[in-house]
Amino acid sequence: MTSNDTRDVIGVVAEATVASIIALVSRLRASGLPVSTGEVLDAMNAIATVDVTSRPLVRIALRSTLVKDSAKFAEFDRAFDAVFPRVRVARPEAQIVGKSSDEPESSGALETEDLVRAMQEGDLERVRHLLESAVDAYSGVVAERSVEHHTQRVLRRMDLAEIHRRYLDTDQDRSELDRSIAAAEAQRALDEIRKLIEQMVTDRLPPAGPTRADGDIADLDLLHASADELLRLRQALRPLARRLASRLGQRRRRGRGTLDMRRTIRASIGTGGVPVAPVLRRRRPTRPGLVVLCDVSGSTAEFAPFILALLHAVHQEFSRVRSFVFVDGVVEISELLDSSPGVIDPRHLLDRRGLVVGDGRSDYRRALRGFLDVYSDSVTARTTVLIVGDTRSHERAPALAEVAEIAKVARRLYLFNPEPMAEWDTGDSRCGEYALLSNAVFEVSTLRQLVESVAAIA
Repeated sequence: MTSNDTRDVIGVVAEATVASIIALVSRLRASGLPVSTGEVLDAMNAIATVDVTSRPLVRIALRSTLVKDSAKFAEFDRAFDAVFPRVRVARPEAQIVGKSSDEPESSGALETEDLVRAMQEGDLERVRHLLESAVDAYSGVVAERSVEHHTQRVLRRMDLAEIHRRYLDTDQDRSELDRSIAAAEAQRALDEIRKLIEQMVTDRLPPAGPTRADGDIADLDLLHASADELLRLRQALRPLARRLASRLGQRRRRGRGTLDMRRTIRASIGTGGVPVAPVLRRRRPTRPGLVVLCDVSGSTAEFAPFILALLHAVHQEFSRVRSFVFVDGVVEISELLDSSPGVIDPRHLLDRRGLVVGDGRSDYRRALRGFLDVYSDSVTARTTVLIVGDTRSHERAPALAEVAEIAKVARRLYLFNPEPMAEWDTGDSRCGEYALLSNAVFEVSTLRQLVESVAAIA
C-alpha cells in the first residue's frame, strides 16, 4: 500500500477512531502480540466499511484484522474493553415478567430467549451482559476450585443444548441448506459463548499453579477441555485407536484353544502312540455385536464424538456396531460414522432430525423408551450394549425400567460415565441406580480411561 493509499484510508476513518485504533495496537504490542503496520492499515480499511457507532461491528472488524491467532482473542478482548469501554444499557422493565424490583435476575426461559435473540442479531454487548449475569449467579467462584469447574457450573445451568435448539427453531419453513448454514452459525456462536464464560470466570478467579496443558494429553479432562485441548485430543485419538486395535487383535490371536484328545491320539499312531504334536481344537472366537447409546445433551455433546470415533476404529473386534445418540429423542448415526474419517463435529450430531422432540434437555426415560419402541430388534443375546452419559435426570424420572429391559435381553450392559467418580450421585446424577442394572460402570473422564475401558469390554 502506498503513502497516498494510507492517507486516503485515514481520511475516511474518523480522527477519534484512528486514535483509538492506535491506542489499541499499542496495548496489543505491549502484551506481546505481533501487530504489523500492514495489519494496522487493514484494520483502518475495515473500520471505514462499518458503522463506527456499533461497538460489536467495530470489535469484529478490528479483531479479524489485528489478531490472526484465535488463542490470542482473550488478550485482544481485554485490550479492546480498555480502549473501547462498554456502556451498560439498563434492561427494559417490560422484559422482566413476573419479577419484583428486589428479586435477582436468573437465567430462566425469558433470559434464554433474550440470549438467543442477541446471538441472532449479532448484539455482542447484550450477549456479554447476559453471560456476565449468568457467571455471577451460577459460577460459585471459590479459590479452591478450578476455572473449568466453575465454567461447567455455568454451562450446565444455561443448558447449551436448549439454546442451540431455540436458535434453530426460529423458522421451521427454511430449506435444508438454510438450516445447515444456521446450524453452523449457531455452533460458532456457542463456541464463542464457552470462550467468553471461561474468560469471565478466569477474570474472577486468578489461576494458581500449573495448568492442565502441562500434563499428558491422554490425561486431560474430556468434559472440561478447552478448544485448543480438544483439537489436541482429536489428533491424539487416532494413534491411540490404532494401538488399541492392535492390542485387541493380539489378544484374540493368543487364544490357542483346548486339547482335542481324539485327534491327538489319532495323530500319535505314526509316532508309536507318543503324542509328539498335541492337536488343539480350532478356536472360534465369538465376536459380540455392539449397540452404543450416547447422551449428546449439554456438556457431554463434546465427549460423545470421542467414544463413537474410538469404537468405530475398533469395530472389527465386534460382529456389528450400531450407534445411536439421544437427548430426549433417539436417532441412529451408524452411517454417519461409516463415512467419517475421524472425530465427528458435535454439531453434526445435534443437527439430526428426531434427536430433540421436547424441551431439548436430556430425558433418559423418554429416549430409551423410544429406542425400545423402534430399535428393540438391534439388541439380542449376543449384543453388548454400552450406554454413555452422565446419567443426570434434570429432576425427571430415571429410565430404570427401560435399562432393566435392555439388560435382560443383552449379553452384557455397560455404563460409561464421563464425569469424575467423585461427582457421581451428586445433584441430579442417578449413576448408582443405573449401576445396579449394569455389568460394570467405568469412569471415562480422560482419553486414557476411555481407551482402557473399551479394551476391557471388547
